[in-house]
Amino acid sequence: MTAIDKKRFKPYYDEIYKRADRVLEITIAGYFLFGLFLAFFYDTWLVGLGVGSLSLILYFGVKFLLKGTYVHHYIGSLLLGIFMAQFIYQMHGLFEMHFTAFVAIIVLMAYQNYKVFLPATLFIAIHHGAFAYIQYLGFVNNNESYQSIYFTQLDYMDFQTFLFHVGLVVVAVIIAGVYSINSRSRSKFLFQKLIESEVQAEVTRTNILFAKEIANNNYEKEFDLNEDDPLSGALIEMKESLKKSATREEQERFTNKGLAELSNIIRDNGSNLQDLTYEVIEFLVKYMKLNQGGFFIVKEEGDDIFLELEGCYAYDRRKKIKKRIQPGEGLIGQSYQEKDSIYLTEVPEDYINIKSGLGDANPRSIVITPVKRDETIEGVIELASFRILKGYEQEFIEKAGESIAVALNTAKVNQKTTELYEQSQQQTEEMRAQEEEMRQNMEELSATQEEMQRTQKDYEQMLADSQKENEALKKQLKSQS
Repeated sequence: MTAIDKKRFKPYYDEIYKRADRVLEITIAGYFLFGLFLAFFYDTWLVGLGVGSLSLILYFGVKFLLKGTYVHHYIGSLLLGIFMAQFIYQMHGLFEMHFTAFVAIIVLMAYQNYKVFLPATLFIAIHHGAFAYIQYLGFVNNNESYQSIYFTQLDYMDFQTFLFHVGLVVVAVIIAGVYSINSRSRSKFLFQKLIESEVQAEVTRTNILFAKEIANNNYEKEFDLNEDDPLSGALIEMKESLKKSATREEQERFTNKGLAELSNIIRDNGSNLQDLTYEVIEFLVKYMKLNQGGFFIVKEEGDDIFLELEGCYAYDRRKKIKKRIQPGEGLIGQSYQEKDSIYLTEVPEDYINIKSGLGDANPRSIVITPVKRDETIEGVIELASFRILKGYEQEFIEKAGESIAVALNTAKVNQKTTELYEQSQQQTEEMRAQEEEMRQNMEELSATQEEMQRTQKDYEQMLADSQKENEALKKQLKSQS
């Protein structure tokens, strides 16, 4: 039997051994009492009490001191042989006491272990051989001390009789051993079937519990399933399929919900570029459970193109930071220039710090995504986190960037339109002011012209009057001449 079989069948064999121990202990106790009974008739109290008591102490002492082992089985087998010898001594060599060895063989068959017969068989063979030889020497050499050994009531046991005795015991042991082996094989077969039945029942119970957890959409709880079982294998495949579907559905729900909420933010703040950038970056940081974010807008001043930090967010505080980055400068400038996202999980110590209630800390991951519309970059978003972002979260940021780019372009157009409108209004007001000033100037000029005309008329009248006076004066002078 392999080590695995011994481990699997141990509880069942322990139950067999427990019952066999009970039979053996009853037999040993009965033998002890029988020895005391014989002592009444043959006055062999020393043998009955001494040998019997020592035998009981040896058996139960070994059983107590060596718990968890099977040593007491073999001690019990040896004691059955010793009790046989004790009865022979107590009855002064009564031949019939040899048959208690067969009683021992019958008792030991309960263990279904052929090895347990060995101590009793060896003891019987050695005992009979040694004492038969001693008694034989006493008869041959006329040694009364050897002849008085209580082994047989005959003068001595000849070799033929000895062979018959030992041979019968050996044959009985062989038969009992074969029977024990067969019994053990049958028991092993039954145990195997029982274990298979229990395993199948446990597999069925586990499958039922596993199926209930799947029905409750609980895919994280682990079960020790037997993958060789067709139903278990099918349940495992179904779990993995449902788990993937649930994960994919959860990721899609995360993306769709985020894009929908982002659309509402864009709709409510699309007319103001500054509010839009702040609201967008605040939403992304909170929705994705990140820690810090910055929104850089592409701006132009003449021929100079640069990225300027328009909105940032960290722990519910707007940071009034003015930061300008040139294309190709740093990771943000590189992302703008290459029109591609950058994701870092090994952030340099001096790259960025996140301020929290525990102090300054270096983030575990940085994601930098260009906000682009077709191939036009409208801005760059930088997000920092104390955790590693998942793949679907990175994809969400890129999809959000597409929606933001359209809104950003619209906001820029609206802002430009507003600026142009305000400029036009200002110019119109200035023109109106100029027109009013010109009108006032024209009125003043007209009044001046009218005054000049009146003055000219008065001058002309005075000139005419002067001419008349001159003519009159000339006439008068002429008449006086």
